[in-house]
Amino acid sequence: MFLLLLISVILNYAGAPEPSSIQVIHELNVFFKMELNVFVDFTDFFDYRETIIFPNRDTPKILINSKSGRTDLKLRGNFTERALIIVHLPQPQLDTSVSNLLPYLLDQLHELHIVFLSKEHPASWQEDVFTYCYQQGFINALLIHHQDLYSYMPYPAVQPIRLRSLSEYFNRDKVLANFRGLPIRTLRLDMPPRVFEYLNERNESVGSGYLYFAFKEFTERHNGTLVKIEQPQIAGTELYATIWKMILRKEVDMICYFKQTDWTVPSTVPLSIVPEKFIVPNARPISSYLYYSKPFQGDLWLVVAGTAFYGTLMLYVNSRRKVEIGECLLYSLSHLLFTCNQSITIKGWRDVVIHVILTIGGFMLTNLYLATLSSILTSGLYEPQYNTLEELTKSPYPSLHDSYYQIHMQKNCFLPEILRRKSMALDNYTLLKEYREGLNNSYIYILYEDRADMILMQQYLLKIPRFYKINQPVSHTLESFLTSKSLPFLGMASTFMRRLQEHGIFIKMKADSFRDLIQQGIFTLMRDNEPPAKAFDLEYYFFAFALWALGLSLSLLVFLVEMVKWRYYKKRTQGS
Repeated sequence: MFLLLLISVILNYAGAPEPSSIQVIHELNVFFKMELNVFVDFTDFFDYRETIIFPNRDTPKILINSKSGRTDLKLRGNFTERALIIVHLPQPQLDTSVSNLLPYLLDQLHELHIVFLSKEHPASWQEDVFTYCYQQGFINALLIHHQDLYSYMPYPAVQPIRLRSLSEYFNRDKVLANFRGLPIRTLRLDMPPRVFEYLNERNESVGSGYLYFAFKEFTERHNGTLVKIEQPQIAGTELYATIWKMILRKEVDMICYFKQTDWTVPSTVPLSIVPEKFIVPNARPISSYLYYSKPFQGDLWLVVAGTAFYGTLMLYVNSRRKVEIGECLLYSLSHLLFTCNQSITIKGWRDVVIHVILTIGGFMLTNLYLATLSSILTSGLYEPQYNTLEELTKSPYPSLHDSYYQIHMQKNCFLPEILRRKSMALDNYTLLKEYREGLNNSYIYILYEDRADMILMQQYLLKIPRFYKINQPVSHTLESFLTSKSLPFLGMASTFMRRLQEHGIFIKMKADSFRDLIQQGIFTLMRDNEPPAKAFDLEYYFFAFALWALGLSLSLLVFLVEMVKWRYYKKRTQGS
């Protein structure tokens, strides 16, 4: 009995990891402040519970068996950024079930630290394990065999290395920051001001755009090689689908394009939320012949009419001789226009009060009208602007997009139904770009704020802008770079982009992008090319001529009525 117990103890301790493995896992937990340990394929639970699993009782633990048939397991929760993955390798190679489990388990968490525990010496198969790790983006991998520690250098090619101590693993950040000429691939896009190209004086293609500047700076800072891949010559929704496939197949590393909120492709950590807004043509100027009616609104015109009626009635009632009411009306209007040249006969205090009221009212109303009219003639008058989406539904303009964003707009329940019906698709990107960047005022456009602001900056020299931006957002996107699946340096890229934004360097890059757009003639600073307005053009008097013609017509009508009335009374008198 004693012999059987001794053999069982020997087998248990012989199959268990070395005490150095326990110490390494403990140091990793302490140094990186781990909040979770995930044990994979520790099927012999009773063999490891005292040596590996239970010694560090402060850290929560999860046990996973790769041979359970579950390949949809994923780590989720706030603790996942500080999780240590410990994989047991009972065989001298990486099991297929483990290689299939880890990419799903660490989806979007591929930069977590992974520890492989092996009983067999890894000299013949460690390169295969580390190659697999690099392909899946597991940049922080550590292989432990008894007291030996192994890791790998990913750039420019996978190279296994033996570590003399665990401190070398802790200090790998500076080594991993040097890409050693690693090619970093991106797509050639024409999407100013984010990314675009132009030919310099030596007929060389030069990249520009503030996202391109940031990507190029990241590549140069980490000693990488920037490689440009041609964009697929496809239009419409198929272009976006093709780019997504390229990302998932890892045919491109980073793309200078923002991530939509409903896209499931990987990206860097978002820096901010970029709203999507409408840009619409500026209000059209009203016809100049209407200027004479615009100084007063309806309430002031009622005051003018009420004052004229009051003066007419008081003058007629207070007259001591038979006076035509039309004469009183003309006298009241001449007071209001402050052009009274008639002799004033005052026969009592009532006459004084009436004339004082008409004089003061005429002085105030006439000067207010003239001052407002002078201001209007100087600055001009325009139709009401559309400041909200509800007001925009009353505009006659359709919205112009490519087919993908038109579908995206049709699904946007936040937009009024009228705006969704008035959207149009144009898959000719060259023509759409010309209309949008040239500010063709036959349409309205929907753009993310960074592109809208840059396009509207072409109006910097205009006295009156041709387009303006509605501040009410339609939707939003995330300011981040699209990346390939399981990009090994995703964390470094996110940190670098965040520092560019925090230090205001993105603002300088946007200014440089606009300067390049102007210098290369891609954008133009628009100028006022219309002839100068004439303050006293004949068109300004059309309203006055219309009033004069209306007055003549009314006077002619009254004259005819009086003639008919006079003849009627004359015949009646002769008949009697």
